[in-house]
Amino acid sequence: MASSSETPPDLPLCRGDRVRMSPLGRERHPRYGTREGVIVGQGSPSSWRVKFDDRKTIQAIHQDYLERVPGQAPRFDTSEPWSRWRDEPPVTP
Repeated sequence: MASSSETPPDLPLCRGDRVRMSPLGRERHPRYGTREGVIVGQGSPSSWRVKFDDRKTIQAIHQDYLERVPGQAPRFDTSEPWSRWRDEPPVTP
């Protein structure tokens, strides 16, 4: 059984995944090279906002230009416990 920190490569990308430029991404944008970073959000329906390790700013990168770094656990929890509040607001004392 695989550990919970390993994400199968066929699953779609999600917030918190460690990513790098895919071969197509490196071909189209060679200046990005072998940079790695973390997905911090979604840009448009087909792009992700990525914070590369060696950069201060966040870049929106098309999903076809990214691939998950193998064997890397997500950097933070993506379960979004607040999402249940959309149906039920939090109880205040």
